[in-house]
Amino acid sequence: PSRSNGVGNSSYHHTFVHLFPVVLVKLTTFLSHGDQITMAVSPPFPIDTSRRPFPLLPLLPLLLSSYLFASASGFALVQSSNRSSAQIFSPAFSRRQKICPSHITAMSSSTASPPSLTTPKNQSSGGGDDDDDAPSSPFRSSPVVLVGFSHGDGRLQKLASAYSERTSGSVVISPDSGGIRDISVIDLDADPSREIPIYSTSPDGSRPLLVYASSAEDDEAFLVRLSGVTSHEVAISGDMVWEDMAWLLDRLSTHARNPGVAVGGEGARRTMGPHTFFLSLSFGDVNEAAEYMGAMCGDTDVMEFRMDLIKNQNRHHIVQQVQDLRLMSRPHAARSPLLASSISLLTDAIPILYTVRTANQAGTFPDATENDIQRMYDFAALGFRTGSEVVDIESAWDQTPDTAKRRKAILESAEEDYGSTLLLGSHHVVAKKVSDEEALQLFHKCALGGKAHGAKVVLSVDDAADAGMADVAGRKFTENYATEHEGTIITPVGLVLGDVGRQSRILNTYFTPVTHEALPFKAAPGQLSANEIMKERVEQGMISPKRFCILGHNIAYSVSPAMQGAAFKTVGLPHSYVIEDYEEVLDFVKGELFLGNNFGGASVTIPHKQNILPYIDEVSYAVKIIGSMNTIIVKDGEGDSKRKLYGDNTDWKGIYNPLKRRLPNKSSVGRFALIIGAGGTARAAAYAARELGLSLVYQNRTPSKAADLAATFGGSIVSSLDDEQLTEVDIDVVISTLPASVGVTLPEHIVKSYPIIFDVNYKPFSTPLLEQALLHGCNVVRGSEMLWEQGVGQFEAWTGRTAPYGVMRDAVLKNCLPTE
Repeated sequence: PSRSNGVGNSSYHHTFVHLFPVVLVKLTTFLSHGDQITMAVSPPFPIDTSRRPFPLLPLLPLLLSSYLFASASGFALVQSSNRSSAQIFSPAFSRRQKICPSHITAMSSSTASPPSLTTPKNQSSGGGDDDDDAPSSPFRSSPVVLVGFSHGDGRLQKLASAYSERTSGSVVISPDSGGIRDISVIDLDADPSREIPIYSTSPDGSRPLLVYASSAEDDEAFLVRLSGVTSHEVAISGDMVWEDMAWLLDRLSTHARNPGVAVGGEGARRTMGPHTFFLSLSFGDVNEAAEYMGAMCGDTDVMEFRMDLIKNQNRHHIVQQVQDLRLMSRPHAARSPLLASSISLLTDAIPILYTVRTANQAGTFPDATENDIQRMYDFAALGFRTGSEVVDIESAWDQTPDTAKRRKAILESAEEDYGSTLLLGSHHVVAKKVSDEEALQLFHKCALGGKAHGAKVVLSVDDAADAGMADVAGRKFTENYATEHEGTIITPVGLVLGDVGRQSRILNTYFTPVTHEALPFKAAPGQLSANEIMKERVEQGMISPKRFCILGHNIAYSVSPAMQGAAFKTVGLPHSYVIEDYEEVLDFVKGELFLGNNFGGASVTIPHKQNILPYIDEVSYAVKIIGSMNTIIVKDGEGDSKRKLYGDNTDWKGIYNPLKRRLPNKSSVGRFALIIGAGGTARAAAYAARELGLSLVYQNRTPSKAADLAATFGGSIVSSLDDEQLTEVDIDVVISTLPASVGVTLPEHIVKSYPIIFDVNYKPFSTPLLEQALLHGCNVVRGSEMLWEQGVGQFEAWTGRTAPYGVMRDAVLKNCLPTE
């Protein structure tokens, strides 16, 4: 299957687009014991992927003999991680045997599982930067286990096969196999009454991601029972488009495997950041919104799924509706942040806010009895099971011991099992006025005991002059909560119902609910579109157009204006980004842009990454250690100062993030990074590699400069790439910071260990080092990926909100990809 993981320089792209070096043939035969055999044949020689596709005909005798061997012996050939030989796994793991916790422990351990069919040895299960103090995902490196009924049409097997092809993984259609790597199937058609085993965790603390595949034919009570033993849920039918289903399952597993988001952490604050919006859909069936989706998605950051408004509230149908919303918005997901794992880089998944709004809270879901409230919580729990990025939890329903117990259980489950989903505590005051103090206490109640990432309070007032009441209470709540909880910020969303509350939607800076001009009606009276709100905020002086720039010399080639300009435009911010080319940094700091009140910040490149430091008020820890900065952030000043200039370095994040996604999720003990060069970028590379826990080795033609790196970051020095010391260890990562014109390549003994090879140059797109790496089947990272990763870090630091990752990546690639 041809697939790119979304990164233009990925070895996935070169492996699959050119069909080789792995020839994958899936031969399925059902032997007397009913097991499926999956075979992968790897040619014992490297194949030049730049040439025409390798002919299959000469390989047919090899494939046939392999097939006969497997059929006769029950063995499976699985490609080894070095792509040049095959490992044979004993059928003892694939024959029928009872599933038991110890068996599953071995199965779910990343060290016990066989390697992926097409994944280089250093492919990771990480997901980019961890949130500060965020909990890790309980599913972080675990395989997916699909549970459900095939209903005679093989739908489970079709979904598993489509998912394995999309993620370049393996599939085992047997509930009794311990040798799974990516996905297996428990088909309940064989025994509907069988108990789904409780899977114990692997040594790294992770456990399998059990996904129940519900069908319209399933009994509702059975669905509820299965929800008690599985963690997530998808809805399938025999006539599904399996490519779509594979993407949905890929998104679900990627979301679940991501690190948890800490309350008050950067991930939560940026998702609900300044000038972010969620669009409220009020259709009885989300498919009625299909014709408006293209226009709506361009102006919103999150889509709100109002479960209480869906006409058919069958459990399977609700899951299906969430999926339909995802698929309809997918082609238009320009503003989406990155959703990353070792398997996938998804930039086309618009986050969903899942809401069950009760009748007393300005919604329609019944809430007259305690049983109604229990059902409401059951449907709220379904939001977590569908992998929704944000789930709304009403704070009002804890009046009785039973409802209080149920809410406590769902909040604990959210924290322990669904850490990558944000919680939005909410309370609506309908047709009743409250005092300022009561409004403040409602915000505190919406903090849900410190488990909510955002607190939303909607008030009722009689006079439009009081429309700012909720916003004032929200800001005071944020200040009080941060004082009482060591600086933790819970995002406030403060609104007023009805037309009198129109101004409240303009004043509320964070995570504002909106409608859209294209829709035939509004979800609530007084709602405005994102465009209307942004226009009003500019006119009322709440947001002013800022001027950003890249500072350097001889930088007419820079891609940053295209990248950052596209990002500002995509999210509707009225900012500009230009080139400031100065030989002397003093000319810049005396200039109109730097001194102007509308200076928003800057990217800094050579030769000014160190020269600018004397003009900065405060710098980050990374800048202090690395010794240079690439980002100026303008903050509010203190006292008589109108502004404060903060210096940061996101170059190291441009190196750290791609490597973290590719490195295995295992102990860093005994893993080495070789850094070639000793300039400023080499210092950022050393900082990033140290943050990844790698042991450092430096090579530079001037040993004294390499010694400076070792003195700061630790590690050892080699005199040349042929140094005998480099033959005694396997290098996991090679980072070259030398100019492309040097034409550096690696000795054979280094590339034989299949390291990740990172070349920081983004022009030219291919260098001798990268060509050598691809020829040997190594995973590569190009400088273009570093460029957009560090740019994403700058954009989010300047704006406080999520960056449109795909837009920024595409702007870079458009300027970096070869034109021929």
